[in-house]
Order: sequence, then C-alpha cells, then structure tokens
Amino acid sequence: MSMHEALEAYENKDFERAAVLLAAAVQRSDAADAREQLRLKLASAHDELQRYPEALAVLKDILEENPSSSAAWNNIGVVCRRLGKLDDARKAFENAYRIDPENADHLVNLGAVCLKLSDPGNALQYLQLATELMPGHPLAHANLALTYAVFGRLEEAEDALRLATLYGFAQAEEIQQKIDALKQLREQMKEEKSRPAEERDDEEAEETGTAHAAGEVELLLQLEKEMFVLAEQRYGGDLSAEDAAALAPRMEDLRKSIRLIRRRLGMDEVSDSDVAGGVNYMRDEEADAR
Repeated sequence: MSMHEALEAYENKDFERAAVLLAAAVQRSDAADAREQLRLKLASAHDELQRYPEALAVLKDILEENPSSSAAWNNIGVVCRRLGKLDDARKAFENAYRIDPENADHLVNLGAVCLKLSDPGNALQYLQLATELMPGHPLAHANLALTYAVFGRLEEAEDALRLATLYGFAQAEEIQQKIDALKQLREQMKEEKSRPAEERDDEEAEETGTAHAAGEVELLLQLEKEMFVLAEQRYGGDLSAEDAAALAPRMEDLRKSIRLIRRRLGMDEVSDSDVAGGVNYMRDEEADAR
C-alpha cells in the first residue's frame, strides 16, 4: 500500500510527500530492479524540489548496486547541468550513451551539453545520430537548429526548427529570432561586398565593420552561456545565501550586455525560455526578488 501511495503522490506531483514515501519504499524493497525504479523516481522528486545534492546521492546509490544503469548516469548528467557543472554533465551523458547507445535521449542530452561547452562539431554528430534513432524527437531537432546556426547553415537551421515545432517543441520563437538575426547579418555582409569600390568606405573600415557585426553574434552566444551557468548556480544550486548573492553583480552586468546586443540584433531582450530554477534571470533583479 505504501508503494502505491508513493507512486500516486509522485504522479500527482506531490513531490514532498512522494520523496518521503519513496524513500521508505526503497528500504522495504527486496528486488534490485524495483529498488532502482523507486530510486529513480526518488531522485526525480528531489530534482523537482531543487534538492540537487539529495538527488545526486540517490543516483549514486543506484550506481553502487548497478554500475550499468544508463538511466542513473543520464539523470546525474541532468542534475549536473542544472548546477552548471557542464564538464561533469558531459561525462555522465557519455557514460549513459556508452551503456545504452540506442537511446536517443542520451544523445540529445550529450549534444546539448556539447553545444553549451562550445563544441558544436561533436554536438552536430550526436544530434544527427539522435534523429536517425528517433526521427520525431523534438529536442533533437531544436538543438540541431541551434547547432546549424552556429555553423552559419541558416536554411538547415530553419528546416530543423520547423521539424522541432512539428513534433511538439513549444519554444521555437527564441531560436527563430537568433536565426533571423544571423540571416540579417549575412545579407548586410553580402550587400556591403557587392557595392562598387568607389561607393564603399576604405577597405580597412569595411573589414572592421564586418568583423564587428559577426563578433556581436559570437559574443552574445558566449554571454548567454555564462549567464545561464551563473543562473543555474544561483537559483538552482546548493549555494549558501551569501554565495548566491555574490553572483548578483556579475549577473547584472551580463544582463545589461545581453539585452543591449539582443536589441541591436532585433531580438526580444527577455525571453520566456531565459529560466533557471524557476526564475527568469533576464528580468530585473527586483523582479527576481519578487
């Protein structure tokens, strides 16, 4: 009965109660397979409650009994990614993939974290393989759209984003804005190069302007990555109040820079997907406090 109640609480998203009941059910379970499934749900409940150290401890308990649990390794990667520990997340996803290479979710997670680690080459390979294994995976196509955009393959990025939307991806607008900004930049560069020499500024000024425009896109991607990592640490990590508060000045500087570049590129300054730990980190600090 207690196991039934634990699973019912979990399905009803009553994660506080589910965590207590699932922990008790694990202690009473004699079957290794059943214990693993209960622990996976227990770790997920802790994750939902933003108790990331507790979630990691439960997942490590699984690996002590079953080092070949791809689900445990994958979930460790998810928690590490929330904490901003991207290198640890990549290693965990790689372990999950080695154990279960036919699971598209592991490849999508691995591709996404490679992209955040500025390794788009490997991200592309993992994500393309994920779509071969599961052609209808929305997150695979969404991350492919971002990866193609990094390489400047903008038409392919739009095709991938259309497929992501078709298969249920609901946050396409922000990705489309980045693609549109890059397309606009590409057209500006083409127009500049096609102008007669006598109508142009001197060659050095042209090269400087083009490099500056391209650099703004690259800078935006880097600043967004840093902001996300800090927001994950501040709002979703295991930091003390003092350590979390210490991140605020750097985040405010990043917030201003990202908004400025987004505005210059014709993008929304704040997106609904700018979220970590349930907080939209691109809103003003006063809004964060509320």
